[in-house]
Amino acid sequence: MIKKICISILLFSIGAGLMAQRPGGGQKRDFSNMPAEGIVIGKITDAISGTPMEYANVVLYSLRDSSMVAGTVTGVDGVFRMEKVPYGKHYLVAHFMGYVKLQKDGIMINPRKKAFDVGEISLEPTAENLEAVEITAERQYFEYKIDKKVINVEKDIMAQGGTAVNALENIPSVDVDIDGNVSMRGSSSFTVLIDGRPSILEGTDALQQIPVSNIDHIEIITNPSAKYDPDGVAGIINVVLKDKKEGGLTGIVNASVATGDKYSADFLLNYRTGKFNIFGGADLRNNKHTGDRVTKDETYRDEVTQFRYSNGVRNMSRDGYGARLGADFFITDKTSISAMGRVGFYGRNGAYNSHLHIFTDPADTNIYSITKNESDRSGNYYTGNLTFFHKFDDFGHQLEALAYYSSRVDDDIKDQNDNYTDENWNIIDAEHYINKTNESGDNSNMRFKVDYTKPIGEEGKFEAGIQSRFENEKESYDFYEWDDLLNEWVVNDLYSNSSDFRRDIHSIYGIYSNTWKTLGYQFGMRGEYTYREIKNAKSEEPSIIDRLDYFPTIHLSKSFANKDQVLASYTRRIERPRGWFLDPFVRFRDAYNMRQGNPDLEPEYINSWELAYQKRILGAMVTLEGYYRVVNNKITRIRTLQDDGVMLMTFENLDKDYSLGVEMMINAQPLDWFQFMISGTVYDYRLDGQIDDQQVDATSTNWSGNMNLVFKLPKQFRFQLNGRYRGPSVTSQGRSEGFFMTNLALKKDFFDRQLTATFSVRDLFQTAKHEFTAEGTGFYSYMYFNREAPIVSFSLSWKINNYKRKNGDINGNGGEPDEGGDDF
Repeated sequence: MIKKICISILLFSIGAGLMAQRPGGGQKRDFSNMPAEGIVIGKITDAISGTPMEYANVVLYSLRDSSMVAGTVTGVDGVFRMEKVPYGKHYLVAHFMGYVKLQKDGIMINPRKKAFDVGEISLEPTAENLEAVEITAERQYFEYKIDKKVINVEKDIMAQGGTAVNALENIPSVDVDIDGNVSMRGSSSFTVLIDGRPSILEGTDALQQIPVSNIDHIEIITNPSAKYDPDGVAGIINVVLKDKKEGGLTGIVNASVATGDKYSADFLLNYRTGKFNIFGGADLRNNKHTGDRVTKDETYRDEVTQFRYSNGVRNMSRDGYGARLGADFFITDKTSISAMGRVGFYGRNGAYNSHLHIFTDPADTNIYSITKNESDRSGNYYTGNLTFFHKFDDFGHQLEALAYYSSRVDDDIKDQNDNYTDENWNIIDAEHYINKTNESGDNSNMRFKVDYTKPIGEEGKFEAGIQSRFENEKESYDFYEWDDLLNEWVVNDLYSNSSDFRRDIHSIYGIYSNTWKTLGYQFGMRGEYTYREIKNAKSEEPSIIDRLDYFPTIHLSKSFANKDQVLASYTRRIERPRGWFLDPFVRFRDAYNMRQGNPDLEPEYINSWELAYQKRILGAMVTLEGYYRVVNNKITRIRTLQDDGVMLMTFENLDKDYSLGVEMMINAQPLDWFQFMISGTVYDYRLDGQIDDQQVDATSTNWSGNMNLVFKLPKQFRFQLNGRYRGPSVTSQGRSEGFFMTNLALKKDFFDRQLTATFSVRDLFQTAKHEFTAEGTGFYSYMYFNREAPIVSFSLSWKINNYKRKNGDINGNGGEPDEGGDDF
């Protein structure tokens, strides 16, 4: 223990010493003798398409000594503006990832000419720079960057009126099933960030609460750098929200309605004046689905087989509402403070009404009943953060500090009751209550972090940071039985319990990136110290973990004279078991199923390798990406049949699982009015380990494909058609079948694009389904579910004062966390 603490202190001291260094070895440029009076403006465009280039770097140098005077990045319209430019002669250098640097001379600022317009600067594509490379010259729906994939959701007509989940449906590396559950490269373990901050909700629940109309873009980061938390098997989904920073009042209002009692509405307003920027918004959503469900369960015990067959209708509902409010205070042109808070409610409800037939072979049991299973999971959440940001005199030299807090309080109530019937489903007795459970939780997350960035030379960069995060989960489980005398539910203390989960994680990281000729490289290391404690109301001793982990990261890129590019990366990550995975107390889910945690679970450790090749062919961008992922201590859900016939689900560490796959994408615009994106994924999955002393060696070859066609029609109409196929896959004890889905959408702009209307149809041919089987010692299970289709929706969007997507956050990186890999 003492050794671990000493190592952590040493790491902290090294990082603090590096962060405390003065820029340029303690030498700071002095511009005090140069009056800062002028303004330099201009516009950067693509030389091939003529379209504006966002996020292009523009740097102004003094002609006298080539010292840097100012720097900025372009906005969505390609325009840049540099203020407080000193008097004198200057030259300008503009560059963008994958394009040739261009120098503009003859810029003069003096008392007679305080403003200089350099006009339009056109950049030619090249392979010499190793920063992010867009798929085509025009800003596209989907973009590859050196360490992430970026989805510009405003380009996806089909997603309008939906949530972040809808925006992910056609993206390589991401799968979405018919219930809206998201997975990345076959894993449901990923981290969701909102504007680079952690979400209080997890995975799909977090994505379902974010309206597409509030999103600027989404980043898919499958091999994150050491700056990020290493949590999650598959990586990170970072949702960057809209946040306009230009002067005056701007905003956007959205509303949508769909068949099957689905509706949503939201608005976002922004007001900028002087040194203050204030923004706020609210959203409301109700999304109901219904469908048919069939289950078949067989158990084998004492030479008797019991069959439980049921079929019925399942109704699901995801609803929620929320509001956010934030403000930025620009203390100086280099220092700012930002604060933002959000409150909200989320709910996920379900009801399954079915006809249940239970019988045995040999035949001594034959029961018919109409069963009602209901679940209601809902709660409130709160988040808030305070950010301090400072830019030093030299361009790219910055310091950011963050304080963040989030809280969630929720309940998960389940109950089951039934009526016995004859074989024709005629009710023969009064309603019989089976059981009722309530799992309530009170979770909080607090973190403090500091990130420091120091440019080194022309292309190099050093980054370092420290973070402390504190997680607490308090859960209680109440098991109710119906009391006929009292005519009410009564808590059974024997089957009720509570637990208190605490986890503190302290981390430090360092990253160095640079270029050598046409090779870009980035090396990172993150160290984390974890203290975990679990207290159970019915256990005398707490379960404690005290651990030190290291997470190296490597990112490489290589460009060739023919404009091809190769990207390679390696990361080590961790998947920590959730609190309820570890709670050993048995919890009943219904009359036939119960769940139990495993306090001996070890975290998963993931080694992930990626290799990508990008090539332009006749104006199209072709990307081929291979990956290999090994998960050690694989956490797997295991089902076992108990002596009383009840199925117990628990968790075990298997040995390993392996995923070896290839993703391919072609994005092109062969005609002015037609654009297409075709992508496909093939991967081999293998699971090794033991269950009940039996060797498990499950393998499957999985594949999926997406096709997205966009047509620009006259009168500002756009038509989109997409189809996607998700192939079958294996689990530790079974198999999941595949499905195909087709969608279409039509979009029309009115009043100079102030008003936008979108009409869409999802699952046009009613082909989406969910079907799986599971098999183990003493049992076999089958489930089939389909969802209502087709779903027809209509949405409207109104822009106030020509609201557009943001031109960049106050830290100059568009709201996305600066993870140190964009400047190769």
